[in-house]
Amino acid sequence: MLKKMSKAEKIGIWIGVTTLVVSSSIALVAWQWPQPVRQEPLWEKEAAATTSEAPRTVPATVPATQNKTYLADLFPHSGGANMTSLPRALTGKDGYDHPIVVRCPTNQSDDKTRSVTYLLRGRYLDFSATVRPYYSAERDARTYVHAVTGVKERDGTLTQQTRGTQFAATMAAPATLAATVDGAEELTIQVQCESPEGVVVFSAALVTPAA
Repeated sequence: MLKKMSKAEKIGIWIGVTTLVVSSSIALVAWQWPQPVRQEPLWEKEAAATTSEAPRTVPATVPATQNKTYLADLFPHSGGANMTSLPRALTGKDGYDHPIVVRCPTNQSDDKTRSVTYLLRGRYLDFSATVRPYYSAERDARTYVHAVTGVKERDGTLTQQTRGTQFAATMAAPATLAATVDGAEELTIQVQCESPEGVVVFSAALVTPAA
């Protein structure tokens, strides 16, 4: 025979059943109810956009610099035998960039001047260089240099004209040589030295092309 339940037992069973039904109803409602959409913070959107965007192409900015031609990059038309390399004692020192180096003459009666000539063909306007003599013995010896242009005449001959001169450059006091070469067919650099035991360095020797 079934045991007759007491009133307390009946109440316990009723509470348990009620709790189960309520829990199931809540779970069912939660499963069917639409879930809230997560709002992505603005800073996360911006970061994602920055990462996913293709890199932008920024046009390169080229500084406007005047085009110039160094004589060291040109082949001498004549007088190449009078040239030499930069003395080892000057290699790597500041102020000797793009040099052309001319040997001093022996100062004998038939060798008072050494020259180097470059063809310009009327393509340049100005010439400039820093004159830096170098003497191994008489370090106070002076140097004299001239910039001479050859202008072509209608008959094909060249008229020589001294356009720039620099007197008395020394090792302790280098000086600037400048000349106008507008319309010149060629440029000749002439060197004279007080001492034959030396060379004349023309650093940053360059010509400015005509526009």
